Amino acid sequence: MFFLLAEVLQPINCILVSEDVPTISIVLKERRVNSLKGKIYSSNKVKGDFFTQRATRQRSANWSFVSSNVRFTGDMVLFKDQEIWHSFQSKIKGKEVNRVLFPGLAFKLSTLTNEIDLLKASSGFFRIGEECYGGRINKV
Repeated sequence: MFFLLAEVLQPINCILVSEDVPTISIVLKERRVNSLKGKIYSSNKVKGDFFTQRATRQRSANWSFVSSNVRFTGDMVLFKDQEIWHSFQSKIKGKEVNRVLFPGLAFKLSTLTNEIDLLKASSGFFRIGEECYGGRINKV
């Protein structure tokens, strides 16, 4: 029980940075029961809460964006460099995942904002920081 509690309380700092627009980032700082919670930033300004969930046997890895009374969700596509990772293959290990796409995020954000950099970044790849992988956090 102590190990589970220690894992839940362990501070995290998982940073995803847009490859196209480096001023756009997602910082995941809170571990929840079935997700990581953080914020999406545009030039250091918070645009909303962002959640990621890892893949299970029943569903693919997914994301959620929440701002005011708006909530968007979608699947995540994870990569090791140029190769797609999924939980039913054994070629790429989860800890090797270093890039992610959030399909549909840009389209859904376009209903809230016309901020070109945010829309461009959210339609492209995000580089996954060293502290995290595949929706989970590297153990220290």
